[in-house]
Amino acid sequence: MRTGKFGKVAIVMLIILGILFTAGCTDTEEVTEDTGEDTITVGIMGPYTGGAAVYGNAAKDGAMLAFNEANLSNVEVIVEDTKSETKEAATAMNKMVSVDNVQAVVGDLISAATLAAAPIAEQNQVVMISPASTSTDVSDAGDYIFRTIPGDDGQGIFAAQTMSDAGYTKLALLYTNDQYGNGLATIITEEFTSLGGEIVAEETYEAGSSDMRTQLTKIKDANPEVVYIVSNTPDSSVALLRQVTEIGIEADIYGSEGLKVGSILELGDSVEGITITSVSPESEEFKQKYMDEYGEEPPAFAAQAYDAATAIIMAIEDGATNGEEIKDKLYEMEFDGASGHIKFDENGDVEGGYVLVEVQDGAFVTLEE
Repeated sequence: MRTGKFGKVAIVMLIILGILFTAGCTDTEEVTEDTGEDTITVGIMGPYTGGAAVYGNAAKDGAMLAFNEANLSNVEVIVEDTKSETKEAATAMNKMVSVDNVQAVVGDLISAATLAAAPIAEQNQVVMISPASTSTDVSDAGDYIFRTIPGDDGQGIFAAQTMSDAGYTKLALLYTNDQYGNGLATIITEEFTSLGGEIVAEETYEAGSSDMRTQLTKIKDANPEVVYIVSNTPDSSVALLRQVTEIGIEADIYGSEGLKVGSILELGDSVEGITITSVSPESEEFKQKYMDEYGEEPPAFAAQAYDAATAIIMAIEDGATNGEEIKDKLYEMEFDGASGHIKFDENGDVEGGYVLVEVQDGAFVTLEE
């Protein structure tokens, strides 16, 4: 068959286009092979709105500080707000697993939220490291569930021994009606009574509540020498301490680290002398690093979140690319972190020390041992 002038031109053009197309495909493949990396997605989840937002945002900032420092080119970080709610925590974990394909997560903070998300993480082989969940139930949540904060068993024993050593024999407890509050109160009760003390009143309130006058009135009527308060939201902490003064409770006040929030200092003289049992403070190096980045001292759980992120980063830098590999490397690692020495035991827990923090002259002061 004869080919006309225009037919020859068309054939030549097709050949040229074919060569260009083939060359283009080859270049793309070579770029992928030479420079492409599989992206590892890591999540951060916690209460960034709602009653516990001050803790959640501090933890998020601490974790992001670690990720920004590491600046790993193959790591993408996503953030999910769980609003301190168990349903939101489960929804967030489901979304991160099914849509974002996360391999590890820093979070959650509230014990109930962590425990709601943990079965989803465990089932999908996604590592979860909480910087703040202290419920003893977290120890049994699964092989993929870790935390960089000691559990309630240690803090409860420390609190009970501290109050007993101070000479108190009559203790009243006021705590949140959730895994955190119930767990910590149980341990304090067991330890304090074993040391010869008496629990003269025991009252609960729902997390986030702002009116505890009924419970506090019952506590006042029991005439305790000391009251231990468990709170996990700043608003409840402020409301509780304000109402302690309004009702006229004269007992000394102790409490969990949920009371260590700047807003209670605005209550002035009425909170002077309050004593808080808290995990050991962050390192001076981290404290300065956080202040340089955010312009304030690190709030509670920022250092623990930094260490949780650091552990994940170390696992990835050591070659881990998925949840199972990250999990295996976490059980093997050991390092000195911002919050203390990090070494995960067979339950994914860490040991830790505790200190007493007292309100003195309108500031939180760590007491010397």
